[in-house]
Amino acid sequence: MQLISLLSDENVKRVIIERKSVVSTERSRGKGALRLNLQVLVEYDVSEDGAKSVTVGEYIKDWLYNVKANTLKPSSFDRKEEVINYQILPYIGDICIDSLSADDIQAMVNELKVRYSFSTVKKAYECINACLKYAVKRRDIAYNVAESVTIPTNTERSNSDIHFFSEDEIRLILQESVRCYKNGSRVYRMGEIFVFLLNTGLRIGEALALEWRNIDFENQLLTVRSNIVYVKDRTDSGKKYRCIKQPSTKTKSGSRIVPLNDEAVRALISLRGINGGVPYVFATKNGKRIHPRNIDRTFRGILQRCGIRCTGVHSLRHTFASRLFAKGIDVKTVSELLGHSDVGITYDTYIHLIQEQRAAAVSAIEIVL
Repeated sequence: MQLISLLSDENVKRVIIERKSVVSTERSRGKGALRLNLQVLVEYDVSEDGAKSVTVGEYIKDWLYNVKANTLKPSSFDRKEEVINYQILPYIGDICIDSLSADDIQAMVNELKVRYSFSTVKKAYECINACLKYAVKRRDIAYNVAESVTIPTNTERSNSDIHFFSEDEIRLILQESVRCYKNGSRVYRMGEIFVFLLNTGLRIGEALALEWRNIDFENQLLTVRSNIVYVKDRTDSGKKYRCIKQPSTKTKSGSRIVPLNDEAVRALISLRGINGGVPYVFATKNGKRIHPRNIDRTFRGILQRCGIRCTGVHSLRHTFASRLFAKGIDVKTVSELLGHSDVGITYDTYIHLIQEQRAAAVSAIEIVL
């Protein structure tokens, strides 16, 4: 029946049946029966060079939704989908994949670099390159034309958006975070989270995923194993986005054990007095997980009240790293504490702080004649 169905497909040029081998013998009602392994090769209507006549847009969407989706976390899937929709499809989406040339992709890259950051251009190139590699592996195209494309050199400073707080600013932030009304109630119910982040360097998603079972108070350690992410809602709930808990961190190295200093432990003990009855370290009054945007919004309000330049809560992570470098901690240790996938990321992100540390080290051994 399957063979008849194939033959009725107008796109099928011919069907080849190959007898590969005898797989096994079976006994049925006393008679020997051979079960053969038959391979059916279907040849579709294709172009002269062997590529299927579909557009880049059709092919890359099929690759994303039916192939790549199996290996991506929800947040990573959302980012790749956006890259395809906004950086790839408008430029080469309507070109047939068998007609796509290196010049087409190069033109896309050249136009993107005028409008977007190096990171965005690189993601777009890597996406189409990965898709075409897959197409070659499937023999849907003869070769990967993206391999002949040159992406621009990264001339941007990777730490251009890095912001960290001074010691005076830190004191103001901490004082405001734990401030109470005259009746003793806290102005910010979860204000201790900012004390905690400043002393651990966790990503906000990692912190919001923490449960009390992840905290070892006796040994002053916490285990990071998961992450809260904000992704597109692909259900029928009617919402555009939703928060979900990913059973893994942003990177493989993100799963780690982080030592807790006394101030971080104090903050957690204070939070346990507020949220001790629910599984989550950071929770709403109703015992639900807190949305990352609500934490960021509260933090910006604190900065405004302190008269400090408004920036995101991620700045506390940068501040944590900068304080470690100021104390002379080596880059490998800082990288491990931050959960970076590679020490090179830490180095590139905080190059200016590392250079300052080296200059101070050289000055410290200066011999004056």
